[in-house]
Amino acid sequence: MPVLDQKDKEMVARYEKFMRSTKEGRLTQDLGWAKVKNNWESREVFVENENGEIVAAMSMLLTDTPAGKKFAYASKGPIIADRFDLDLLDKLVAEAKKILPDAYVLRMDPEIEYSDELNDELKKRGYKTRNRNVADEGMHATIQPRLNMVLDLANFPGKEKTLDLYPSKTKSKLKRPIRDGVEVTWGHDAAAIDAFYTTYQTMANRHGITYRPKEYFQRMLDAFDENTMRIYVAKRDGELLSTGIVLKYGDKIWYVYAGSMDGNTYYAPYAVQTEMIQWALDEPDITLYDMGGIESESTSDPLWVFKHTFVKAAPVEYIGEIDAVLDDDVYKELVKD
Repeated sequence: MPVLDQKDKEMVARYEKFMRSTKEGRLTQDLGWAKVKNNWESREVFVENENGEIVAAMSMLLTDTPAGKKFAYASKGPIIADRFDLDLLDKLVAEAKKILPDAYVLRMDPEIEYSDELNDELKKRGYKTRNRNVADEGMHATIQPRLNMVLDLANFPGKEKTLDLYPSKTKSKLKRPIRDGVEVTWGHDAAAIDAFYTTYQTMANRHGITYRPKEYFQRMLDAFDENTMRIYVAKRDGELLSTGIVLKYGDKIWYVYAGSMDGNTYYAPYAVQTEMIQWALDEPDITLYDMGGIESESTSDPLWVFKHTFVKAAPVEYIGEIDAVLDDDVYKELVKD
């Protein structure tokens, strides 16, 4: 039965082994992510090969909508081993439909690079795609940003230290916080959460943006151990300056949250990034360091300006959102093409 029964311990163990041992695995498809998103309902499906081995899987989170039907979302999923096989995608979606009679759409956004050929083929198979057709609405037109700054460590064979990845001008910039006495440590405990949340809340208030409650990050800490989640903290003479949260899963370390205090931070955010990239370099199975999304590849985008210090390559453009529409009328009512 390719629908995951979470009461079946053996089945759960097989599912988790696939997700956690597949290099294409992403943390938001791990069963632990549903514990973080505890106000969503979780449902999971998978596909096996002729030998009974799981070769594709998808964790879906569901939430209610005003239209009376649920929104089902596979964040950074599905996960398909080795390559993104569209026949396996179709099989997964067919299984998912069996347990989504109460949903109007199944939205997927796998970390697969965009191509016109893939986009056209998805549409031929009946999926709705949201990518370049909504790009003029900005990076928040889709749930996950489509343009990500990703450091491909395979391009730096033999490099063991973060500073070794960069030209002299960038090296000098990254050494500046060290010269100014900034020190970076990492933790996986209540003290690290407290430090992070202080900087995160301060930064959000400074920019006038909303922010998540502290309990959200505590659930992350509870769901994932220190081999998966680390909180990096930068201080100078004991004064808190900047923090960052990174998650390790599959072949990637993913920079997900950050914060900084008001006033002079002595380039501490750069020191935090330097140490988080070092973790990626220290892990033999990690080939990618993902700094997350940007608005555009332009000096007018402060996110790009900061992240381009560390990622000199062009951003990776993902395929975006792939919608399997389950109720046409509700979809037309709720989703803007």
